[in-house]
Amino acid sequence: MSNYKMCMIPAYPLENVQLLKDRVIFPYVCYRTFGESLRLVTKCTEDYPYLSYLEGVDLIPLPEDQPHMEAAVRYMSEHAEEIDLLFLFGARGEYMKLARTYKSLRPDGIIYLKLDTNIDWANAYPLHDSQFSIFLKDCDIISCEARRLQSFLYKKWQRPVEYIPNGVYYPLYPEAGSVCFEEKENMILTVGRLGTAQKNTLLLLYAYALAFLQLKEPWDLVMVGSVTPEFQSEYEEFCRRFPPLAPHIRLTGNITDKRTLHQYYKKAKIFALPSRGEGGSPNVFSEAAIFGCTVIATNVDAAPDMTDNGRVGRISLDTEDFDSFAKELAALCLNPDYLARNFHEMRSYMKEFFDYEHLAVRLQMLVQLQSLKRSHS
Repeated sequence: MSNYKMCMIPAYPLENVQLLKDRVIFPYVCYRTFGESLRLVTKCTEDYPYLSYLEGVDLIPLPEDQPHMEAAVRYMSEHAEEIDLLFLFGARGEYMKLARTYKSLRPDGIIYLKLDTNIDWANAYPLHDSQFSIFLKDCDIISCEARRLQSFLYKKWQRPVEYIPNGVYYPLYPEAGSVCFEEKENMILTVGRLGTAQKNTLLLLYAYALAFLQLKEPWDLVMVGSVTPEFQSEYEEFCRRFPPLAPHIRLTGNITDKRTLHQYYKKAKIFALPSRGEGGSPNVFSEAAIFGCTVIATNVDAAPDMTDNGRVGRISLDTEDFDSFAKELAALCLNPDYLARNFHEMRSYMKEFFDYEHLAVRLQMLVQLQSLKRSHS
């Protein structure tokens, strides 16, 4: 089979913002590469303006009067014959019945499970649960987003787990092709849900304050994203305690317009990722990197992959160590020659290893290998 009828079903109703993130973008690029069709099956809880970026995709709304996964299983029982390749996102218990239904009706069909996990989450998977074990066996191809995690899972599960990182689909970022380092400013950028425990934004805020004292010229810190009430209060208290720094720090709020967000990537020299944990590399890393931002990250599972083991970025080993993060941040700000060189190194690294079009070809080969194995069994 050369052109596959593809389907992606989320464990929970899709949000508009997720249409341009890995759970949908990677299936979309696979559809563009080796698919005949792609349907997104979900309960619709909001409008989906980002669907306009996904030419040719069919959005299939599930009934609103049924629980999401119950409706998804019913849909699968009626349409499994129309699906050759099923994309699942996350090793979730919600998927167990869906996967079993698909496999019972389409034993020749292929399930691809993108784990979106980290070592801590993966260590908590209920492998002793027979139904969960059956679910993993139902998944023909399983991938994770960090090499460190791949090694961990192979030893724990004793089965192949592919490494397919969260990448970038270049046609969505035409501005990235024309960006140049000379247009960048002394700006440190972070993008995410500011103030959540996972994103650990307070680490960046106080590390920036410590680094600021060492800098020869001012650097601005721009934080993009929704803000928790707790972090808003902490930010205001920070500005009261350190009034000289306040003019150099900005909370933009959530930015949904992609062109506006890309302007920040174009201006920033450094992208900061202070997270306590991520399911692979976050989508905002890939976006920042193709615009030539040098990345500083905490030691999340994908940090070595994001920085090529520290060659094209910096890793602060302790997620709670303000001094360590500040030291790495200040070292970057004080090394303009490295930032200028790394602008090109990072972009080349991303193109070689994180281009979704290349990664889709890799998945295509894995899918074809599964089909070939079945034809000879």
